[in-house]
Amino acid sequence: MITMERLTRRSIITLQRLVISFNQALLWLVLLAGPVMGADVPAGARDALAPVTRMIGTLVAIAIGLGIAISGAVIVWGAIEKTMAGASSEAEHHAQRRIANGITGLIWMFVASVIVGTLTAIAAAYGLIDSPL
Repeated sequence: MITMERLTRRSIITLQRLVISFNQALLWLVLLAGPVMGADVPAGARDALAPVTRMIGTLVAIAIGLGIAISGAVIVWGAIEKTMAGASSEAEHHAQRRIANGITGLIWMFVASVIVGTLTAIAAAYGLIDSPL
């Protein structure tokens, strides 16, 4: 886990450059690539790919759901370990790390679901896929 004390000036600059690059790529996608990506998709191609897009959507939903379930189980397992640790500080530290890893997993699953939802909404808005709703 990265803490503020462990961040050096060089790593902060690297993180800032990464965020700036991400923002520039997103701005390019929204402003410059928007009209190009708005080209009409033939109805036959959309109809032919509909089962594939549904299957991919189902697999992604299953993967995110499994990730959430596993992360929740890791948090519960860490809580049980912490309860059973007793006076052992090493076991308690191990349990705290397990809980932190479970929370990190939940955060990653939330980020993944937001990204998938955003990409799906963009694709549906441009008519590349049918709206999943």
